[in-house]
Order: sequence, then structure tokens, then C-alpha cells
Amino acid sequence: MKKSGWAWPVVATAAILILGLWGVGVVFIIDTITQPANSLAGAIFLDILIVLSAAAMSVAVVWFLRGVSSTRSAIIVWQMTVIGIGIASAQGGEPRGELAVALIAPATVVTILMLFNRDISRHLEPDA
Repeated sequence: MKKSGWAWPVVATAAILILGLWGVGVVFIIDTITQPANSLAGAIFLDILIVLSAAAMSVAVVWFLRGVSSTRSAIIVWQMTVIGIGIASAQGGEPRGELAVALIAPATVVTILMLFNRDISRHLEPDA
């Protein structure tokens, strides 16, 4: 919507994307600093990847707020990746159920909004 502002689903989606991914980055960095790691180099590498992906998603969110329609696919692909990471974090030798829920719930909300919300579809129309 280029008229007088954004609809609440557009703002909510952008906020969940920005706060969620940077929040995950902060949690992982704090865990790297405070928890013993099997491989410190691997943990630091993972932290760097998370920060880089948060920066890339921040760019995608800025483009989303500007109404670039191709950002829908980037956001949905990233949310499917986050859901996969959440499922994987609930399994294995040391399952983290709370982390899985914290990853899967917002990613599901964003995916549903991106796919089925009329305000977001109108926001991303090229002629709006």
C-alpha cells in the first residue's frame, strides 16, 4: 500500500521477520559465549552465518516494505528453512523443544500471512 501507510499484517510480518531472526542470532551468540561447544570454530562459523542471513533478510524486509513483489518468495523460502531447523532442533540427542516452538510458531504465522492475507497481496501488487 503506497497510499497512507501499511496494513497491520504487513507491519506484523516485517516485525516478526526482523525481530525473530536477529533474536535467534543473539541467542546463538550468547550460547557460544556462555556454553561449552564441541567445536568453538564451528560455533563461531554458525554465528557468522546467522548474522549474515539476518542481514540478508533485513534487506529483503526493506524491499518487502517498499512493495517489491519478488520478496514474497524469498521470505517464504526462508520461513520453510526456519521450520526445518525448528523440527531438527526438537530431535536428536539433546532435543530443544522450546527452541523448536520459538522457531516454528512465528515462521508458520509469517508463511500463512504471506500466502493467504489479502492486505499483503495488495501491498505486493506492482500497480498498487
